[in-house]
Amino acid sequence: MLKRAACLILAITATARADNAALEAWLARQKSIDSLETNFTQERKLPSLKQPVTTPGKLAFAKPGRVRWQLGEPAATLATSDGTTLTLIDYTEKTARQIPADSPQAARFSMLTGKGFQTAEDFYKMFEVTAWRVESGVHQYTLKPKDRRLRSQVPWVFLDIDPAKSELRAMEMELQDKSRVRTLFQNPRFNVKLAPAVFTADLTGLTVK
Repeated sequence: MLKRAACLILAITATARADNAALEAWLARQKSIDSLETNFTQERKLPSLKQPVTTPGKLAFAKPGRVRWQLGEPAATLATSDGTTLTLIDYTEKTARQIPADSPQAARFSMLTGKGFQTAEDFYKMFEVTAWRVESGVHQYTLKPKDRRLRSQVPWVFLDIDPAKSELRAMEMELQDKSRVRTLFQNPRFNVKLAPAVFTADLTGLTVK
């Protein structure tokens, strides 16, 4: 009986590891990626709206910690980070806000380039995988942040990973107001040369908070 139970435990453990294989392969690939440039489509779902709001955007990042996240064409919202400070610009309101790049409030813009997605070891320190499934060959993971401060801003994170290419197809976040922001990536370009100016923002004419 004990032997049978031990075999069952080993089988469950092996299955759990196999379930996370696509995730861990994607994490392992991050070591070889120094920069990324990609287009995306963002879908924002609000409890008060029947249909999601869809907006095109662009993302660029370069290690260590530099990020440019643009929503709209031309840009309606822009977030840039030099690895220390994240600047968030609302061109409609003509305002800019600067916050620490590692703060929970900056997570929705800088999570992909943060420490949690650099290695499997760092990932499991930051997230708990609570659910997994495969749909049309894409592995979908539901993540719960372990850090209480981050969880207060982003309670849930969802990843869609293509196991054939070890690429992230989509990332979705549930925010504290119960809205959901889903980002679908298109035509990623890896290890491209990005000028430093890509990660700076012109604050001329803006009110900086």
